[in-house]
Amino acid sequence: MDIPTSSLHNQHIQKKNHFRLGFGFLFIASVGLNIFLLFFDQENNGAVASLPQDAGMISQISIEPSELLPEVPTKEVPQLAPVIKPVSYTVPSEKTLEGKAIHTLSFKVKSSLNYTVCKILTRENGCAALSAHLGRLMAWFMDIKKSMRNGDSLNVVYQQLEGPEQFKILKLSYKSQFFGKTFEAYYFDEFDQGNGGYFDSDGNEIAKRIVEAQSPIRHYKEITSLPGDFRKKAGGHSGTDFKAEVGTPIYSGFAGKVLRANWNVRANGYCVEIDHPKLGIKTLYLHLSRVKVKRGQTIKAGQQIAESGNTGRTFAPHLHYEIQNRKNKKAIYNPFTSKYHKSYTRNIPPQHQQAFQKTVNLFNSMIKES
Repeated sequence: MDIPTSSLHNQHIQKKNHFRLGFGFLFIASVGLNIFLLFFDQENNGAVASLPQDAGMISQISIEPSELLPEVPTKEVPQLAPVIKPVSYTVPSEKTLEGKAIHTLSFKVKSSLNYTVCKILTRENGCAALSAHLGRLMAWFMDIKKSMRNGDSLNVVYQQLEGPEQFKILKLSYKSQFFGKTFEAYYFDEFDQGNGGYFDSDGNEIAKRIVEAQSPIRHYKEITSLPGDFRKKAGGHSGTDFKAEVGTPIYSGFAGKVLRANWNVRANGYCVEIDHPKLGIKTLYLHLSRVKVKRGQTIKAGQQIAESGNTGRTFAPHLHYEIQNRKNKKAIYNPFTSKYHKSYTRNIPPQHQQAFQKTVNLFNSMIKES
């Protein structure tokens, strides 16, 4: 998900005019000074060097006749190019945690999130992917296009990964001028191995989760893509990607009828499409390892229909879950913001609070040391 590189809006600050009275006083003083010097010049036979009339409001300097120099033709002073302030950031630093390299980065936003990150890291080093991860996490806090401001501060602790995801955010801290507060997110999974999430410093989950009775997948590592995320094809990503191990159970959240299974296997892998006439939507499940239903079969809400996999055009095991308008397949719905799914957030269980606070302190200390 590339964040648009266009300049941020609503950044103007109204300036007050403090010069009106001061300008009048300087004008009167200048006129009086010129009359005095003109009279003095006549009395002293040219002992004052006169300045050109178009010299503006530059003070004249009296000198002795012996100090006068021959006239030298004046050269036009070239206009200097406007000074462009560089992006303010801290050079990425690297530390080691449990034998794995951990990176930290601090910067202030200029123009856009993607523009700023790519001024620090090159595209060859994955700046677009890193900004996409940051933007996806921040999307739970705000509408980035409307709420981000030049000068907002961001601190991040992250890992570099092999594979298409490239990065994993461990800690994010975003100081927003628009909201007048700092948003924080820490990754933690010790209380539910393989089913972790992002939490604020008090242990409240940042990202929403679909209630189990309606969820297409109940156990997943994290959400790696949302509808609208940037893709090379126009229109962006059309579904929600849940990172999960191959063989994880997949369910239909609603009652319906199977329209088709395993079409276009080269791109979609094993897949299922279910029609839900009463809701006016269709749901799609792609990249499966196993399909357990057939075309024309009637499905109950909460029924298992498949197992997640890594088939088709994909680089890592995950479920692509998509909600389409029944009459217009180009109308795609976000499962966390649409009316079709109920959602909730988790809290760190009391018995894991101590371990969580230890993780918070560790990531915070990494930012301070950097």
